[in-house]
Amino acid sequence: MSADKPLILVVDDEPDIRELIRDILEDENYQVRIAANGEEAKAEFDRQLPDLVLLDIWMPDIDGITLLKDFKQQNKTVTIVMMSGHGTIETAVEATRLGAADFIEKPLSMAKLLRGVEMALENRAKQVAIQRELSQVPVGKSSQISLLREQVERIARHDMPIMLVGEPGAGKHCFAHYLHSLGNYADGKFIEVSPESFPLDSHKIKSLAKGNCLYINDLALLSDEAQALLLHLLESKQLNECQLVCATQYSLQKAVDNEDFLDGLLYQLNTITLLIPSLREHIEDIPELVHHFVDLQTTQAGLPYRRFSVAAQNRLRNHDWPGNVLELKNVIQRLLVLGDGNDIDVADIEQALETEAEAAGEGEETINFDLPLREAREQFERIYLLHKLQETEGNVGKAAKLAGMERTHLYRKLRSLGIDTKQI
Repeated sequence: MSADKPLILVVDDEPDIRELIRDILEDENYQVRIAANGEEAKAEFDRQLPDLVLLDIWMPDIDGITLLKDFKQQNKTVTIVMMSGHGTIETAVEATRLGAADFIEKPLSMAKLLRGVEMALENRAKQVAIQRELSQVPVGKSSQISLLREQVERIARHDMPIMLVGEPGAGKHCFAHYLHSLGNYADGKFIEVSPESFPLDSHKIKSLAKGNCLYINDLALLSDEAQALLLHLLESKQLNECQLVCATQYSLQKAVDNEDFLDGLLYQLNTITLLIPSLREHIEDIPELVHHFVDLQTTQAGLPYRRFSVAAQNRLRNHDWPGNVLELKNVIQRLLVLGDGNDIDVADIEQALETEAEAAGEGEETINFDLPLREAREQFERIYLLHKLQETEGNVGKAAKLAGMERTHLYRKLRSLGIDTKQI
């Protein structure tokens, strides 16, 4: 069999079902191995790590939930879909909590089974691609980025909190993930919390943080309650078993001076600070960033490859980039989705930058900043998605790619916002 075919391990104690699933999956060009019980499943799992495990819950020797725990403990990235003819909501919830990707009920519908397998493998591929991108070494050969990489490599394994300071879109997320990949908790998860999602329950935040990298974004905007809780946990050394990385675009000292931020919390967090430069401070990295984002979009998002001419790259270098690296990434994605032909020239760049400026201006003029956050967010989403649809002449597939969304998710969002694509 071809080694590049996905390998699926089918674990079920019923011979007829086991053999039927194998025959169907092999007809669909998958590699398949089978196991009749928990012990055989463990042996097959140890023999070769599968891309996907179809795992029955009820078996005579070891139940599926126990096997799920064992497999996830051996390799946390393995994708597992549970199967059961006696499934309950509680069992499905427990399996999902333990890391199962899906739960399929018996008797099996072959169409549903194949769709479940397909979706599980697609999601696995996306997660692998996302993880590869997130653990990517920050791109750039400029003195600023080279120095930052060296600093990250020196401090990543320190136990002290690390502060990242920089403008929106400058690359704080990228460097946070790079810190995680090199740190003492690289085998743990990257847990991101924002001012809106910060848990005000000490047990919950300790549980989230333990053994992981805890990334607190927009630190300066934390509520008074969140700041007080975080200060208490740091002073009482209850966040020692994690890597703590915080990010802010605002001056914390100014926030302290304005009595919007606790000076004690600033003292606890301000031990190691990394300044992330704006893109206009290292424009010499733009050609390399362009190549990086083109490769990323063509290999992971399946967008067509287009070559940026030297003149086009120079035009990009001469732009101010108020949205920094994130804006550059979005412009490149737009050019790949909407461009014609194999080459991108200066005229294409001018048009993309003009569209970007119009979008920013439209959003600023239309959003009512007096609204509550939830309503303002809905208003922004409506403006943003309408603009994407207008940009793609109502093509939902292209709009979904530009927005970085699944097509089905975009359809649901459009319906919830009352947007009729036929009228675009």
